[in-house]
Amino acid sequence: MPIVPIVTRLIPVTRLSRCYLPSIVPIRAFHTNNTHTTVHHHHSPVPVVPTGFTYIPGFLSQKEQLSLTRAALAHLDNVGPTAARRKQKRLIADGSVSIDEHGFLPEDSCYEFEQGHFDGVIRHYREARITDPQWASLDSDGELITILQRIKSLLPSVDTQCHVLHLSSRGEILPHIDNVDASGSIILGVSLGSARVLRLESVGHQTTEDGLPLYYELLLEPGSCYIQRDPVRYTHKHSIPKVPGTIHRGQRLSIMMRDMPTPTS
Repeated sequence: MPIVPIVTRLIPVTRLSRCYLPSIVPIRAFHTNNTHTTVHHHHSPVPVVPTGFTYIPGFLSQKEQLSLTRAALAHLDNVGPTAARRKQKRLIADGSVSIDEHGFLPEDSCYEFEQGHFDGVIRHYREARITDPQWASLDSDGELITILQRIKSLLPSVDTQCHVLHLSSRGEILPHIDNVDASGSIILGVSLGSARVLRLESVGHQTTEDGLPLYYELLLEPGSCYIQRDPVRYTHKHSIPKVPGTIHRGQRLSIMMRDMPTPTS
């Protein structure tokens, strides 16, 4: 299976509005000075992706994506407010909404999204830790465990922790560096639902000739998988920018896995 980077080119529309075109083009690195965006073409000495970042498109089949999405959403529903589950059942029973081909209820209002994360990084989201026994309880035919084992095979250790993150159609993740004490050397993300752009922004370690920080933007397609391992976890902030109001995007679901930190004496 090829391991290649895919990027969606950032096109400035106005100073206050930008439009993401979902076309696949050669990797570009960008910098911004708050008034315009500059594109560094492939002949620039800029590396195609930061060291330690890997992107694997098409890692999951459509069937595998649906199985994983249904299970993850069911887990979020189970640990969420009882009133929200009752609302969903009522809407489905009276025919107001139906689950789409990707496993989602189509309207954001069908879910109880949190407005903001405790640390201010994530907006319009649902999130929950999920353990192996909880995954197993959602697996009716054994297929789910097989999928998860294949994902875990990309990690260097079987000692992992996992959580699921559900973004609404207007959800976003602001630029941040993860708490490096909460995991080991690697973070893996599986993308489900709507494709969204991942931005990796250099934190003072890489700049253009003009001294401006570099950032990279990659389109995370559903069924794809990305891996961040040292040193990119420390040298680049990562974010899922809010989609401009003129562009329709659906909900995004990600399965995040981390290896556990090594105990220190």
